[in-house]
Amino acid sequence: MSSFSAQSTSEEVCQVLADHIKGSNILITGVTLGSVGGEAALQLSRHQPALLVLAGRNLQTLQATENAIEAETPDANTRLLIVDLSSQESVRNAAAEVNNYPERIDHLVNNAGVMAAPYTTTPEGVELQFGINHIGHFLLTNLLLERMISGGSKVRVVNVSSAGHKRGPVRFDDVNFENGKCYDKWQAYGQSKTANMLLSVSLAEKVGEKGVESFSLYPGRRETGIGRHLKPEEWVMAGWKHEDGSINDNPKLNWRTASQGASTLIVAAYDPSISDKNGSYMVNNQVNNGEAVDYALDPKNAEKLWKLSEEIVGQKFEY
Repeated sequence: MSSFSAQSTSEEVCQVLADHIKGSNILITGVTLGSVGGEAALQLSRHQPALLVLAGRNLQTLQATENAIEAETPDANTRLLIVDLSSQESVRNAAAEVNNYPERIDHLVNNAGVMAAPYTTTPEGVELQFGINHIGHFLLTNLLLERMISGGSKVRVVNVSSAGHKRGPVRFDDVNFENGKCYDKWQAYGQSKTANMLLSVSLAEKVGEKGVESFSLYPGRRETGIGRHLKPEEWVMAGWKHEDGSINDNPKLNWRTASQGASTLIVAAYDPSISDKNGSYMVNNQVNNGEAVDYALDPKNAEKLWKLSEEIVGQKFEY
């Protein structure tokens, strides 16, 4: 089991895992400053990864994170990758670019996401939250995986999920909510976060023997850009804030600092002590499958989702 506690910060975690971080080639999607992914990138950059790929759709946002890293660690080897996860074409172009790098990625962190967005679809017609949070990452992962495992050493794929997976399973027969007619933005978010967990289950099952270790995680609750679609009253209705706009600090809500939020992501990416729990779900730096709803770790659901995802991207991935 991981030796870290719920209170462990990213600084502490990185100190312990420094030897594993050093020399690694890691790609993180969704690295806006202040977000879980941005904080993880900043923390990891201090510990000499050989390559740190900052992936996202907005060049200015990526440059801001890169500048923050360089201000602190001038010799950090960062590289920017433009990818719009809502567009399968953009994902394919980005994957081709990465597969042409001289370095081989050995740690992939699928972190980018949207939450509670109004109903809209990707260019390919997929409901946006499912399209960005799951399908974009499913396609990116599979397009990178063959090269990742070609070196014969262990690789990690981390899928950032949420306690929000409890809001809904994957609606296998209707992921698009009758083309928006019965759309519930929270159920749609739940569906996409459940899918993140099932992707880790599938990867452990399908490519675990080829050295792939995959974990999903809930980083805890933080007020970041992912909440941009929520009105102030929705924060209050959800019980996350008081009427005056202050945070409801009930311990059950698991509020995290930026550093604590990123720590579980770093543990999931680098801690060797969890290798025997491949496919598991992590909360507060620990493997905690008891915190997952059964449907989100069910191997049958994982296989159904894999097949559905292959249909949506129009490509089969067999290992």
